[in-house]
Amino acid sequence: MINTSVFREVKTWKKPLHISHTLAAKHYLKFLQGLEIIGITGSVGKTLTQNAIASILSQKFKTIVGDENLDPTFRIPKTILSAKPWHQKLVLEYGVEHPSDMDHYLSLVKPKIVVVTTISPTHLKYFTDVEGVFAEKSKLVQALPRDGYAVLNADDQQVVKMANLTSARICWFGQKSQDGVKISHFSQSLKGSKFRLHNNGDQATVSWKVVGHHQLLAAYAAATVGLICSMTLKQIAKGLSQTKPPIHRLNSITTKDIKILDDTYNASPKAATEAIKTLVDLGKRLDKIAVLGEMKDLGTDSEKFHQELGQKISRSNINRLVTIGKIANFIGQAAEKHHFKGKIVSVPNTKEAIKTLKNIVTPKSVVLIKGSRHAHLERIVLGLLHKSTKINCYHCGTLK
Repeated sequence: MINTSVFREVKTWKKPLHISHTLAAKHYLKFLQGLEIIGITGSVGKTLTQNAIASILSQKFKTIVGDENLDPTFRIPKTILSAKPWHQKLVLEYGVEHPSDMDHYLSLVKPKIVVVTTISPTHLKYFTDVEGVFAEKSKLVQALPRDGYAVLNADDQQVVKMANLTSARICWFGQKSQDGVKISHFSQSLKGSKFRLHNNGDQATVSWKVVGHHQLLAAYAAATVGLICSMTLKQIAKGLSQTKPPIHRLNSITTKDIKILDDTYNASPKAATEAIKTLVDLGKRLDKIAVLGEMKDLGTDSEKFHQELGQKISRSNINRLVTIGKIANFIGQAAEKHHFKGKIVSVPNTKEAIKTLKNIVTPKSVVLIKGSRHAHLERIVLGLLHKSTKINCYHCGTLK
């Protein structure tokens, strides 16, 4: 049976098509007996982790991975149907937004290897609290076979608790992990990051097309999966260096007039906090501007989470804070209340944000733009780049 509630936001006339695709994928998978499934879940970092794992495994195995910008409800069946008999590894992102979403995904495909990045407050409109998030995402770990692998983040207390929910082998990753891959010598600029991998006396250097110290989470997780699949450290480092950063997820874009951190795909309290830290780190000698929209689906605690973010910003050395919309205005109000030293501007929509920014941005500015996808803050990125004749995006190269 197919859980049709996962298609709640799909137009009625389209539902039969999606249901048929889902059923076809479920039955087609039975013919792909040699295909090993790697599943990824967590509150942040799933897509980068997915891309990094696929890049590493493709050094040795015929690997297939889904479209990063497609909702998992549609992406999982589509990716399965794209697999061929010669594929050896299938990397899937198990993102959930509502209770029972994971049950639906598991009715289609159960992984042999599961990676859990973090558990933090997301989609609280439907899950109520972080315990609800934990309960739904942990179903993926519970579904593992005894000969499977649970790849868990040793730095996240909620994820650590999942070790008690499975009989599969536990492989820890992160700074607190007692064994496995270690990372040192991290450095970053607007052009990306560099760091060194260590394992059993071996080491290898990675040129990572990603900014943000917190995004090493994906490197740790992906490298651990690589070791499980008998990859060498050199292969893992090469795969990480070739990883494609997901679009609109803290992508660094530079022109002769402006520097942008495009983080407009989505937003949660944890992700927004880490993005602010990255802005502060990368803007040490620059004019730092944070442009923030609403963090959606936080339920009755929405106002509280926005205020907490504003309080954190008040302790930073960001020069300007621009908030967009009524809910995001709570960020600015809290920052002002807690004596933020920079300038605060509140605007009603993206159109006004573009006008405001064009009046204050200079070649010495670095602008972080972050909010939930419903806010469509990517329009601001495009608006600021509109007059640029040459754009250097570390995600997609040089555009003209």
